[in-house]
Amino acid sequence: MRIATKVWLYVATLSLAACASPTLVKPGPFQVGTTQVQVGREWSDISVIMPDGTKKVRLLSVDGPLLNRLYITDTLSPGDIFLRPRAREKPTPVFREGMSPSERMEFVTDNVSAMGFQRVERRNPKPARYLGQPAIRFEIAAQTAEGLDVSGLSVVTSTGDRIRIVLYLAPSEHYFAKYLPDVEAVIQSPGAAG
Repeated sequence: MRIATKVWLYVATLSLAACASPTLVKPGPFQVGTTQVQVGREWSDISVIMPDGTKKVRLLSVDGPLLNRLYITDTLSPGDIFLRPRAREKPTPVFREGMSPSERMEFVTDNVSAMGFQRVERRNPKPARYLGQPAIRFEIAAQTAEGLDVSGLSVVTSTGDRIRIVLYLAPSEHYFAKYLPDVEAVIQSPGAAG
């Protein structure tokens, strides 16, 4: 291979690596497509380094995805997915037209299972509001493959055949409670929904 070609490949690789780095999200408005929420603390947007990410879902973390994850979606329409499949033989759930509130919660928990969590359960569903729309709020309990207990909170809008999701996951001990107030602030933010 010629030197010029090697240099070009090296520069191209560095450019791609630079594009795939987390970005700092400062307190204030945070835009996910047509959806805008307010964040009250600094987060790292690690969406670009997650292998199963999609364009309509942003993943934020403070300490890394093993210790806390905050997923915020843009509007998902019928046919959209929350996560890309890691393997062709293991497809991820697809949002379908006409899903009931229970099926929308199941869509979220099925995606948590697709992330590799085990014994995923949903608990305490109740009506809520998110970005001025009716929503369902529920808790999640799960475990990692190593047996670490993980807690979660999700809010899913339930208007028409489009949804928006906030999903927070963190180890039950220490980390879940530590950042829960910051997640609650995102859920309660006036935001904007386009």
